[in-house]
Amino acid sequence: MPSELPLHACNAHCHVFGPRTVFPYAGDASFVPQHDAPKEDLFALNDRLGLTRCVVVQSSCHGFDNRAAADAVAARPHDYRGVALLPTDVATAELQ
Repeated sequence: MPSELPLHACNAHCHVFGPRTVFPYAGDASFVPQHDAPKEDLFALNDRLGLTRCVVVQSSCHGFDNRAAADAVAARPHDYRGVALLPTDVATAELQ
């Protein structure tokens, strides 16, 4: 088991992949994972490590489709945050 972590320790950079049946990988992705790594796997890992806070960073395998990362953050909204991947020409009105 890991040593005791400081209060409010945070997994500060991680990714979720898929599941590809729900969140397909981008057709032009330069990286395509061989296996899905859905939010449930991330939650289990962080729980095992004793981490309650997390920053989910959008993976290039999903391109500009941020739904997989947003879904993970939405499932634990008080403790998880996200970093989106956006095209350079995104309109301010599209941002939420």
